[in-house]
Amino acid sequence: MNTAQENNSQFTPLLALVDVIPVLLFGIAAIMLGVKVHNAIFFIGALLCFLAGFGKVLWKILIAVAGRDVEFLGTQLRYVMPAGFLLMIIGVFTADRSAVISLISGALKMPSLLFFIIAVAALTGMVICARKFDRHDVRGNWIEQGINIIAQGCVLLGVLFI
Repeated sequence: MNTAQENNSQFTPLLALVDVIPVLLFGIAAIMLGVKVHNAIFFIGALLCFLAGFGKVLWKILIAVAGRDVEFLGTQLRYVMPAGFLLMIIGVFTADRSAVISLISGALKMPSLLFFIIAVAALTGMVICARKFDRHDVRGNWIEQGINIIAQGCVLLGVLFI
């Protein structure tokens, strides 16, 4: 058994289920933002990001329950999520100007601003984790999930207070 398979064998259903939390938090925040932005390109990008996160969850579930490492599900996040975020950004730039101005002004007020600052710091931590840990590293996955829950929870709270 190679190192990747040995690490995969430590993936548990709990690890996979905990990974659902930030995906759901992101999905709720993206829907709320999408309603405010009201732009189809934004919604498509948000859907891609959500599906990428769900794909990673499915990858962990398959490892934990069936012992199968479906390589595509484990690596697609690196490609699909940036494409989704790019579409979300394009959606913001092509949305109604008044909606975007309203969003930005709301995001720059407390407590939204504080939540977004914490989210950016946590997302920076996620980038560090992605560079430091192998995607098969169970300990790294737990650390990354904890940081991601904080990040996505703060994004959702920031959006709620806009």
